[in-house]
Amino acid sequence: MLTMEVQLISRKLIKPSVQTPPHLQNLNISFLDQLAPSLYIPSIFYYPNHHHESIKNIDKLEKSLSEILTLFYPLAGRYIEDNLSVNCNDEGVEFLEAKVDGVDLTQIIQQDPNSNLDLLDHLVPCVTESDTSRLLAIQINKFKCGGLAIGLLSSHRIADMPTTSTFINAWATTFREGGISDQVPRPRFDCSFLFPQRDLRLSLPPPPKIQPKIVTKVFVLNKEAIDKLKSKLSGGTDSGVKYHPSRLEVVTALIWKALIGSAKSQHGHLRASSLRQIMTLRGRVGMPLPENACGNIYMPFISRFIPNDKSNRLQFSDIASLLRDSKRKAISDCANGVDSDDVLSMVTNSHKELIEELNKGEVDTYKFTSWCRLGLEKVNFGWGEPAWTSAMNFPIEISILKDSKFGDGIEAWMTLKEIDMLLFQQDPDIMALTSSQE
Repeated sequence: MLTMEVQLISRKLIKPSVQTPPHLQNLNISFLDQLAPSLYIPSIFYYPNHHHESIKNIDKLEKSLSEILTLFYPLAGRYIEDNLSVNCNDEGVEFLEAKVDGVDLTQIIQQDPNSNLDLLDHLVPCVTESDTSRLLAIQINKFKCGGLAIGLLSSHRIADMPTTSTFINAWATTFREGGISDQVPRPRFDCSFLFPQRDLRLSLPPPPKIQPKIVTKVFVLNKEAIDKLKSKLSGGTDSGVKYHPSRLEVVTALIWKALIGSAKSQHGHLRASSLRQIMTLRGRVGMPLPENACGNIYMPFISRFIPNDKSNRLQFSDIASLLRDSKRKAISDCANGVDSDDVLSMVTNSHKELIEELNKGEVDTYKFTSWCRLGLEKVNFGWGEPAWTSAMNFPIEISILKDSKFGDGIEAWMTLKEIDMLLFQQDPDIMALTSSQE
């Protein structure tokens, strides 16, 4: 296990280079934002030293950040809980510069991430519970080898992961081009005019009195493993048409099947299980959305496994079929959402279904989200694309699927209860098809 010391060098607030106009200084969040979890999403981008002089230019990173914040100005504001709005007051994005000793960047990239997960937590800014109004914090970690790790903490209050990816790619382009060019997308954060705030009374069940210990581990499926999973479904048809499952579908099916099997090991019998996934509304919803719409522009949808009393079998193909059917229904529902009321009904019904599942003691519920194909592996400041991107230890139970280092595989960042993780790791298919590295 590596040892690492991270020493904070400086902390400052980076404001937009041009003051936000008065008519843009109050941003009401949308009802989609209202339904988003109030947590921060961590992401880290690793850049080895390839002898690019600009990688040392922290001043230019600050300057380009200040410039791009003129377009992404809500991120430099502060969230006001009581008003369900963002005060776009240009107070600034917290910008930390840190020095890393005791380890080279390449060691973090090349070694088993599971042996170093606790180290990754130090590469991302820490936001205290007393100051959750901040919407974005950035930490620049400088290694002795000359490499950089850029850690982001973005608030889910006004940004889903596609929004965060759009932002950091725009920042990288601004740095690389020496200013805001035509290649930089013009974000639209004003989706509250399409999805205005509503009185949403969705009450989650109370948390358990004794919080179980949760752990995060990374499981990697390379292209060969994914192709094996796809071959298990080859030759199948969907409504008479030959079906070609995506890598995301087969990996999700593998993991969910293993989780259902883990629950069976704990309880002695197959139990009902629900899987919540996320679907972006961009390009899917029937109503028109602004180009480069930013915020929380997604809906959850649920897949359900109900055990057959006559059979105690758990088939990979059956799980894949359940996932395919629920996704197809979600896509159809999305396409039929032609106005705000349709989208509200669709999204709130999905949340209500999830709450109902959580209230059922005999149903195991899991949350999955995908960072695949969001462009996180393409963030190029002029030093080349990152050698790796990562999440870190997560504070809630969730499974994050993201592109692996070499693009063709998938990394599953699993956060589960400790006992669930122990049993999940012992699943024969997980042991046979996954590794901790590509």
